[in-house]
Amino acid sequence: MMRAAIAATAILLTGCATDRVVLLDNEPGHPVGAIAVLDDERGETVLDTANTQARLGASGARVSALARPDPSFDALMATLPADVSRFDIPFPVGDADILSVQQSIIDQINSAVGERPPGVQIEVAGFTDSTGDEGSNNALSMERARAVAEALRAGGISIEDGDIIGRGEYDAQAALGDGVSDESYRRVTVIVR
Repeated sequence: MMRAAIAATAILLTGCATDRVVLLDNEPGHPVGAIAVLDDERGETVLDTANTQARLGASGARVSALARPDPSFDALMATLPADVSRFDIPFPVGDADILSVQQSIIDQINSAVGERPPGVQIEVAGFTDSTGDEGSNNALSMERARAVAEALRAGGISIEDGDIIGRGEYDAQAALGDGVSDESYRRVTVIVR
């Protein structure tokens, strides 16, 4: 969804440098956005149909359908970053070891990173539920995050030390209160941008 917003913004900015604004089709499975073209004298013109354009002139915005999108738009769309991917790796109570079950998720992350251009950023965040004491949970969440980061690094992925964080029980406690066992919080979340 973020890719679509960036695409619309990029096209809008490109259009502002000329006399037209173009709304392209979105990726399959995502709805087309909308662009409002504002004119102080003539009001607002909204583009909300894929492959339409508004030409800006003295008589206001003239809206028309594109017979076919300009081939240069394909090059523009190819430069947009891929959508953000999120992967959750569950952990048993009190454990930070990578198990064979978790390895398949690490393989998915390796694959997702391999499909992106150089410069991809990866954030690895460890979490715990709200059982146990805060200090132990902080240490355990960081231990989990480091274990996943090391498994990813072993697969050739570069991760900055500052992108490996332990969140402890903070999220679980905020949502559930203290002393609540909930497996959905015993995890590491990996964000690939």
